[in-house]
Amino acid sequence: MFDTEGFGCDYCVYICSDKEEFPAVFFLLTLDHAPHRLVIIAAAGVFIAVGGDDEQGLFRHILPAGVLVDVADVVDGPTHGVQQRRAAPGEILLLRHERHLGKGQAVVDDRGGALLVSAAAGSGKTAVLTERAVRLITDPEHPVDADRLLIVTFTNAAAAELRARIGQALLKRSQAEPGNGALRRQRMLLQRAPICTIDAFCLDLLRKHFQALDIPPDFSPADPGSVELLRASALSETLENAYRDPDFCAFADLYGKGRTDRAAGETILHVYDFLRALPDYDKKLDEFLAPWQEKNGFAAACWHDLLLAEAARSARAAGELFRAALADCPGDREQELADAEEKKTPSAREKAKNAVLEKYTDAQERLDKAAALLGRVEQLAVAGEWTPLYDLLTPYVLGMEELPGLKGMKKRLNGEHKKVIRTRADEGAALFAQILELIPCSEEEAEADRRAAEPRLRALFAAVRDFDARFSAKKRDRKLLEFSDFEHQALRLLRDPDGTPTALCGVIRQNYAAVMVDEYQDTNALQDALYRCLASPAGDDLFLVGDLKQSIYRFRQADPSIFREKLDSWPALPGGTARPRPAEGTPGTDAMLALDANFRSAPQVVEGINFLFERLMSPELGDTAYGDGQRLVCGAPGEYTGSVEAHFLPDDAAETDAGWIARRIEEMVQSGEPVRDGSATRPVQYEDCCILLAARNDFPAYVEALTARGIPVYADARENLLDAPHIRPLIALLKVIDNPAQDIYLAAAMLGPLFGFTDDDLVRLRARAEEIQKQQGENAPQRISLYGALLLTVNSGEDTPFTGKVRAFYARLTELRRMARSAPAEQLLEEIFASTGYLAALGVMENGARRREDARRFASFCAGAGSGGISALVRAIDAAAQAGSTGQDTVPSGVHPGCVSIMTIHRSKGLQFPVVFVGDTARKFNASDIRQPVLVHRSYGAGLRLRPENGEGAYKTAAYTALAAVHARELRSEQMRLLYVALTRAQDKLILTVPLSSGKTAKPFAKAAAFLAAGAGATLHQQANSFADWLRAALLVHPDGGVLRQLSGNRELLFVQTESVMAIRVCDDAVQLAEEPDADTENEVPETDLALVEKLRQGFAWQYPAAALAQVPAKVSVTSIVHKAEQTTLERPGFLSKDGLTAAEMGTALHAFLEHADFAQLAAAKAAGTLDEAIPAERDRQVALQLTAPEIAEKLDAVCIRRFVESEAFAKICAAEQVLRELPFITALPAGAVLAAQGHEALPAAADAQVLVQGIADLVLVYPDHLELLDYKTDRRKAESDFLRAYRAQLNLYAIAIEKRFAPKKVTYKGIYSFALGKLIEA
Repeated sequence: MFDTEGFGCDYCVYICSDKEEFPAVFFLLTLDHAPHRLVIIAAAGVFIAVGGDDEQGLFRHILPAGVLVDVADVVDGPTHGVQQRRAAPGEILLLRHERHLGKGQAVVDDRGGALLVSAAAGSGKTAVLTERAVRLITDPEHPVDADRLLIVTFTNAAAAELRARIGQALLKRSQAEPGNGALRRQRMLLQRAPICTIDAFCLDLLRKHFQALDIPPDFSPADPGSVELLRASALSETLENAYRDPDFCAFADLYGKGRTDRAAGETILHVYDFLRALPDYDKKLDEFLAPWQEKNGFAAACWHDLLLAEAARSARAAGELFRAALADCPGDREQELADAEEKKTPSAREKAKNAVLEKYTDAQERLDKAAALLGRVEQLAVAGEWTPLYDLLTPYVLGMEELPGLKGMKKRLNGEHKKVIRTRADEGAALFAQILELIPCSEEEAEADRRAAEPRLRALFAAVRDFDARFSAKKRDRKLLEFSDFEHQALRLLRDPDGTPTALCGVIRQNYAAVMVDEYQDTNALQDALYRCLASPAGDDLFLVGDLKQSIYRFRQADPSIFREKLDSWPALPGGTARPRPAEGTPGTDAMLALDANFRSAPQVVEGINFLFERLMSPELGDTAYGDGQRLVCGAPGEYTGSVEAHFLPDDAAETDAGWIARRIEEMVQSGEPVRDGSATRPVQYEDCCILLAARNDFPAYVEALTARGIPVYADARENLLDAPHIRPLIALLKVIDNPAQDIYLAAAMLGPLFGFTDDDLVRLRARAEEIQKQQGENAPQRISLYGALLLTVNSGEDTPFTGKVRAFYARLTELRRMARSAPAEQLLEEIFASTGYLAALGVMENGARRREDARRFASFCAGAGSGGISALVRAIDAAAQAGSTGQDTVPSGVHPGCVSIMTIHRSKGLQFPVVFVGDTARKFNASDIRQPVLVHRSYGAGLRLRPENGEGAYKTAAYTALAAVHARELRSEQMRLLYVALTRAQDKLILTVPLSSGKTAKPFAKAAAFLAAGAGATLHQQANSFADWLRAALLVHPDGGVLRQLSGNRELLFVQTESVMAIRVCDDAVQLAEEPDADTENEVPETDLALVEKLRQGFAWQYPAAALAQVPAKVSVTSIVHKAEQTTLERPGFLSKDGLTAAEMGTALHAFLEHADFAQLAAAKAAGTLDEAIPAERDRQVALQLTAPEIAEKLDAVCIRRFVESEAFAKICAAEQVLRELPFITALPAGAVLAAQGHEALPAAADAQVLVQGIADLVLVYPDHLELLDYKTDRRKAESDFLRAYRAQLNLYAIAIEKRFAPKKVTYKGIYSFALGKLIEA
């Protein structure tokens, strides 16, 4: 037999010949596609493409004879009642196809215990998983019922695909054996088999066993909108409670500086979300706090060792760079000495030689000293000597010692290797600077930090626990559970707090004969704990499939270290062959098998990927060594080899990258470059091309570049499920079912594909309704809603095709509304799908399978969110729309007919394209997680920044520094895996676009060459901040990278032997950019052009004629003057204020009351002594007349109002001829007057220029011969002098502006009434 993996065949046609040169031929047949293209594989390994409809006649002509065939293998054809027979000449027999999978066969057949399968990209792991499930079900000796297979997938779409594949395989076997009742039974059992995501499995488990937990039996899954609202509410309460703890206030002040609690709140949520991916997360908080509670325990803490190990690595690399630079000096010195000998006179020669010797002696001494220093640093770091190392580095931190390197040399080197020496020395110095940051404190300072941090961390963790309790209570009150609750509650069902399996766990385990997990590399610790509980006690029925190199969901708390631990510790499957089932009662053993054959990519694409990751990926960067078992092996060799291209562009602008890619796609399509089509080739089409980007931010630039060239494009923007065009009609219909009197949603439902009305139909409906109104005697028809028009038409009694269509729609809507009152949401959606045929309609649209899956996911969302009825479902839809997600994105699809696809790398996982462009490679990695106020790690605990007493700015503690280094390393590892996912999407052509540098002065190739030649490549890769940094370094040593080595300035750099062939091109503009003049070259100073100098001097001496006006504002808001003059006062939050009101809230209430108050009535009440009754009555009057909002009126302080009415200020009001309240004004005033009012002593030259002044005066009292100004203020904790300093300038401007308006009357009095002081202050 031969390996048929990758051909997707269902049956083999076996044709034999009596000729020796053709002993046997297999014809691979895919029933779904026959007879479009068929492949013959000859015994000699020759592939022959065959097309057309008359395959049978064609084969008779080629192979006119047959051989002996086992009748038991015949699926179709006469048997003649014998065990064996010879095929008649030219006869074609359809035989059973036992797919042979190479290493995959061992995966399918192994029964010796737990098996971890490390399946490389394109290795057909889904096919292997399917085949293993089918073999377990159909095992002749130990068959397993289909519903006893627990198969966990990463997405619902993957679960649906896997169930369909297994079902199809069982169907084919059942068709081959029509009398096999067991197969028919297994197909029925498969429908209820637990093939699902871990969340779906846990949800089902909770619904079956809710009585064992403290959760209500009628709980429902929470939608994202509800979750966000409950989180916000719980967080608000948590913060209010936490601020009663002085230690938490001290923690919040580290980041908010007393002005905001946003950072503190986000930190609580950050720590909470991190912990929820761990089992027993409450215990983790105690573990995280323990090192901070141990006095003088820094030397024993993990951070101590992490920082020393990182320092040792950096010191080793820096030492190698300095030593390499030192090794280049003698050759350059001799070269310069030889040049000195060329001088004409003996004295000149002697002088030149002495200068050369002097500068090289200086350089070599510096480099030698630096290498020795770094050697000492490495020695101390490896030995764990923190204090001696800190003491060694302190003089460099304080500036008492010159930093190592060549910086500060008086004379420049001019030898052949001058650039290389300088680059290596500079990079070594940069590494030394990093070491200084890694050893940030002495052990005594670390102890002081511990004492300061411990109470703050303890208070933070207490707040996290409090938030957990409050959030859980709110969900419990609403009978809601979110996804993480499913897993935690399921773990409570299966395991006691001490880790012992529960009795119920033993019962549940019996339901499953095998636990199979797909995409195991994206598992977190909580999910892994669940798998261990569900497996047999020995764990020997576990089957785990994944690829560590494709773990790219760290931001979802996936933990690749779980996969790596097993990959490193489980032994390889002995001989790579399947193990037999162990004897009864004997537990199986753990084993690992690597599937490294890639059946997706062409040979050169595989070789190119291997070359890059052999250079880049390592256990420290990517979490695995790219060696045997991880290196790809081409599984589909052939004449077509494919290609890899790397193009270096002049800059890192998205527009440059997008423009080049668009031009390249246009050239490819126009020239008809070939891609594979089965065993043949065809010209490339637009739909074969996909552009992969790390983020969506620059999608518009690429869409614009493609569109400008007339290239159709589809940008996969990972839209919210609720925003998908094929889901919006369903949402509109649900909203109409809830309330039909919504014109927009009713129109959307009618116009959509569900009911097929047109724009003309709706216009006709409106017009017909108006006609009916007129017929009913209404001369001026009232405008009615669309639903009203619908009802008029339904009840009109007319019998036309149009009214029939409208009545049919109304009848369907009425039936759905009746059903919605009693049926659950999922049943309502099923009825909509069935009665409208919407699912079938989606299936025939472009990307129909994806659209149908989206509709099912929407129905699943509705089933969980609609437990409270149709109104609750509509509210949940609105909340999810506001939150931006239902928790379920639309399903990504592969090829879009006729269009170039643009998608993120994350969305492309699991897909493949003939031509892949990996663009935007210079985008910086997102390191926001490394800058969180508090860093947490599963293994290394928690670290935070502190603020020095009476100091500005926060500093990193040693723990924070260590955790930041760990997170940075894990971030780059994930980015390395993300790059691997991007490159392995390509089938036939892989095209990389890389900017030559990230800036005009940057020289990344020189830096890369310096590190690589010194043997410090690993350190170089750990410093990368983008894909481009890695790609430049790897391609620099490719045999075809000569142009890059030329740009690096190090043509002696050795390249790596490889089978990979790449087209590495540097754009002309990029070459010109790279060929900058050497900054170290001493150029001759050109002769001064005196005329030009004088012209420039006159030009720079020019002055703007209206420069004085620059000091004068064009417009002044009076309020802004107050804000400038007044020192900012930080208020306590409302929930901490004694009376529950902030000054702003109190001020709003008082101003609103006084703006509308009836002063005459209040004066009368004052005279009558009934103020206590008059003030509430006035407040109620204002509310009744809607002059003041009720929520503002509720905050009114009646005591303050009474004091005001009894004050001198109110007496002035009563004595005035006219009272003008909230008087707005805008007027032009001289700049000098405005600036003088602001308190400026020195006035500008343009003091007469006009300035617009705008403001609102609280009260202007008009008397027969003068004016008076009153302003009331609610500021608290201010003395009279504070009010005058803050508001005198404001009243001065008021007075100037109002006098101008009421001339010739003058303002003779300006007063400020303070509600807090209860008195009038003359300004």
